[in-house]
Amino acid sequence: MDGLPISKNLKKGTFLIQEGKICNEIAFIKTGILRSFYVNNEGNEITNCITFENELMSAFSSFITQKPTEENIQAVVDTELLILKRSDMEMLYENSSAWQKVGRFLTEMQYVDMEQRTVSFQKHSAKQRYEALIEHHSHYIKYIPLQYLATYLGITPRHLSRLRKEISL
Repeated sequence: MDGLPISKNLKKGTFLIQEGKICNEIAFIKTGILRSFYVNNEGNEITNCITFENELMSAFSSFITQKPTEENIQAVVDTELLILKRSDMEMLYENSSAWQKVGRFLTEMQYVDMEQRTVSFQKHSAKQRYEALIEHHSHYIKYIPLQYLATYLGITPRHLSRLRKEISL
């Protein structure tokens, strides 16, 4: 364990990981915003996750399975991270039951977040999803390009513009 954790800075537009690579790190966002997106069959970017300060981000499926990821994780703004390498995490797990509990907790929270996102798409309207985003992260909204927000909410940029006029920040 060289330097646990490692500081890393990403400039706006820089990737933490790209599709086809194997994820070997978990990032804690000190400052900034990251987004995870997929590229669909038509070549369109679909944002599936946006993470903010004091949150974790990783291509978790790839991190766990050690198979290439299908997602891209990119800095929306200049972002400062603390990185925990998979090898360091494995060593912590081997040497400490407390770290095993931390790892289990992080995994459980990722599952809960994923389930809540799924439920929000099945149960709530785009307006409700946008209002929830404003409620929890209003100070960040202005930094996220409309096309990213729109695909994250599952709507077109035009629909998002109508919602923004209706709700006005």
